[in-house]
Amino acid sequence: MSATGISEFTFGYAFLYEQTQRNWAGLKAAPILPSLTQEASLGWDAHLPTQAADFYYQFKLSDYLERPYAKYLRDGTYTTPYYRASLHKRENSRQHARLRAHCKSHPLTFYVAPEFSTATDFQAAFFARNVTENSRLIPLVECDDITDGEQHYLTYVPGSPTWIQHSEPRSHDRSYSGRDLEMLYRETHDRWQPVDLSFARRLFQETATVVEGELSKERRNDVPLARALHATPEPTRAGYLLQTADLLSMYCGVTLVLVGSSPSAT
Repeated sequence: MSATGISEFTFGYAFLYEQTQRNWAGLKAAPILPSLTQEASLGWDAHLPTQAADFYYQFKLSDYLERPYAKYLRDGTYTTPYYRASLHKRENSRQHARLRAHCKSHPLTFYVAPEFSTATDFQAAFFARNVTENSRLIPLVECDDITDGEQHYLTYVPGSPTWIQHSEPRSHDRSYSGRDLEMLYRETHDRWQPVDLSFARRLFQETATVVEGELSKERRNDVPLARALHATPEPTRAGYLLQTADLLSMYCGVTLVLVGSSPSAT
């Protein structure tokens, strides 16, 4: 087994950084990060897409398994080396359950995992600016619900859109290579909406409704999340977007990314 030797934060940072640096004609991807609160007062939101769809990324790490005694090579599930990303099993995979609830109203929600096997491979991809091309995006809407406390995995092989969710194995046909990300972004054109105050307020209200509903179902006392849920956003476009991003980060660990038409293209 080969592990990447990097953190989810490092992988996510590299993936998001590349999105901001890509020169797609008339297309812009803009991560909304709570750490940009200070920059909000400096007008960073003036560089957001003019019209956009909202994407959500939850970053996972993967192991590369190539030896014959690897479980899913040994049992014949795969005949070639494969990648395996672990889902959190803490408290019956609560994060996965929250992501599944979120994706019902926000279908552009994805697990994003790497397709490189070592830290050296990651460093080479980072400096070549092709971390994106060596990533796999798995739609949460295609995932199965988890109702137990067992360890669950997502497995996949390079070059194929199919993947399997374990422990009760179920094959799925749809995922995306990072090489196809521009195509995926452009395919969402019919979802693009003006990124104005109304858009930002609606995004916050939709998110808050989902979070409040799930917290009520869980019947657990998550004080920091409850405080974030009931905090009053600054009534501006930047204020609502940053509050939404902060709430989502705490709730299910996703990063909000707005993808749409570049300001310079209008």
